Amino acid sequence: MRVFVATLILLCGTIGVAFSAPDPNLQKEIDALKAQIQQMTERLRDLEQKLAEQEAQPPAPVAPVTNLPQISVVANGGALFQDRKRDDSRNRFEQDELELAFQSYVYPSIRFDTIIAFDKEEDFSASVEEAYATIIQLGNTPLGARLGRMRLPFGRVNPIHPHQLLTRDHPLPIVNLLGEHGAVSNGGFVSYLLPSNRLYAELRLGLYTLNDHAALGVPHDPTLEDYGAGGRLLRMARLTLAPVINPDNELEFGLSGATTRALNGDNLRVLGVDFQYRRFFGAAQRLLVSGEWLQNRRESGGTGVNRDGYYLLLSYKPDRYWEYGVRYDWSKRAFLRPADDVTGSDKALSAILTYRLNEQSFLRLQWRNLKPADDDVRNELMFQLMFGFGPHSHPLESTQ
Repeated sequence: MRVFVATLILLCGTIGVAFSAPDPNLQKEIDALKAQIQQMTERLRDLEQKLAEQEAQPPAPVAPVTNLPQISVVANGGALFQDRKRDDSRNRFEQDELELAFQSYVYPSIRFDTIIAFDKEEDFSASVEEAYATIIQLGNTPLGARLGRMRLPFGRVNPIHPHQLLTRDHPLPIVNLLGEHGAVSNGGFVSYLLPSNRLYAELRLGLYTLNDHAALGVPHDPTLEDYGAGGRLLRMARLTLAPVINPDNELEFGLSGATTRALNGDNLRVLGVDFQYRRFFGAAQRLLVSGEWLQNRRESGGTGVNRDGYYLLLSYKPDRYWEYGVRYDWSKRAFLRPADDVTGSDKALSAILTYRLNEQSFLRLQWRNLKPADDDVRNELMFQLMFGFGPHSHPLESTQ
């Protein structure tokens, strides 16, 4: 018994010595492992922070693997039937315009677009409708730019090509206050995109040298050349706001402004406010409500004359083929000179039916009850046939 007790006491003493005095080499290895774990934790935290910062930035554009441009061809024609016999273009089918587009990235963040138009009014002689370079992003900044000849980015409808509209014709405010076919000119703009995940906000500031296609409300009439703004510098600004709602609802607002001087010395100013709401019910169903208000102001001799107009459009797509629309236009005509000024307003009510053969070709019928300020009321039935292939003919090229 004494031997057993002595042995137990000796064993406990040995264990106590072992726990009270750990091996120094083992302790060094444990401390080294702790330091490595700490370093790896800090490194992992830094990598997670850098990854979050990269995901917050917009993705950089990727250039195609080929240098060949994307080629598109668009043929836009139609017919006009109406009860006004004085119109020589009634009751006949005519090809209005043929567009040939070449589009390609010339640098990972620079895209060049060229649109060559063959217009009926020019006996189908070739003309450059648009030719511009788009700088999508300047370095890592939220700035972009576009330089060249383009449809002026004023309002909602003017930048859109005729074959991409949801109607056969331009609304009356565009025709009366901007130009018969919209405004096209040379110049450029710088854009700033607000870095936000909850609100799309883009500001564009531009300078343009106007030609006869951007006379701001002046018809293509040789007797009114002095009332246009050809060759003059135009200053323009546009702000686009689109709050992020959800994938099924899109809401967008726009504010536009432009100032220039006419050839006769008059000061010209054009203001615009527009909106668009889209509701998606499925892969092909879509409800669209949009509108635009424009004001054309001409100041001469200290006196200013305002002319304004607006339109409202309602469009519904029940499936991928059919689309139904209604549009109401109200507009005065831009003030040019007291001798031929029309103080009344033009009005029009349209009903539109579109059948899409595919995403790039369609048939359209539009009935319009037109009430000009200086002529009799007339009813028109417009037929449109649009064939196309290539990205320029795709609806994704349009904001509608």
